[in-house]
Amino acid sequence: MRKSLCAFLVLGVSACGPGGGIFDDDIFHDASEVSGPGTYRISDSGIRCVAAPCPSLRVSPLGSSASILVSGIEYPPGMTQDKRQQASNRIYMSDGLVADGAPRGEGDARVFVVQSVVEP
Repeated sequence: MRKSLCAFLVLGVSACGPGGGIFDDDIFHDASEVSGPGTYRISDSGIRCVAAPCPSLRVSPLGSSASILVSGIEYPPGMTQDKRQQASNRIYMSDGLVADGAPRGEGDARVFVVQSVVEP
C-alpha cells in the first residue's frame, strides 16, 4: 500500500506544470490570442478546485476558438447586486454570458473585468 501511495504522489507531482500548478496556461491555453478588450463569451470550464485561485471559468472572444481560463469576474462598481447575480447565473447556461471587457492578470489568478453585459 505504501509503495502504491508513494508512486501516486511522485506521478501526481510530476504531472503538474512547471510552476507546480495543475493548469499550465502555456500548454493548454494561448493567452496571447485572448488578451485585449472586446466582446467575450464566459462559460463554466467544468474545473473544480480545493484551493483558490481556481480557474473555473472559460473566456473566449466571440467568433474565435481561442480561450483562456480565469478564476473570477470583476463587475462594474455601479452594477446592482441583482444584475450581477443574473449575469453570473448565465455563465452556467449553455450559451454562457456574453460581456464586453478584458482579461487581467496572469496564471490561475487571472480575472475577467466586465465593462458591460450584452443582453441576449
